[in-house]
Amino acid sequence: MAKTAFSHAAANATILAQSGRTLDPIQRQAAIENALSMALHFMRRPGDSAPEHAANLWAATARTNRALTLLKLASEDARRGRA
Repeated sequence: MAKTAFSHAAANATILAQSGRTLDPIQRQAAIENALSMALHFMRRPGDSAPEHAANLWAATARTNRALTLLKLASEDARRGRA
């Protein structure tokens, strides 16, 4: 699969979204949307066996938690008037 500009930007946002890095509002929004999109992707994947289903659920939960963390940071920044 060829890399599109969107997938490249999403990958950059994911790297920048790691703890200890600051994101501008657009990068943060891209990282939130990417995390939620990946959570849905894992939830829609069929699991042929119980371990596969459990792994997909775990991955979806991890991506959802990442989105929630970024949303909390966005909320704190908005409360402080930073964006």
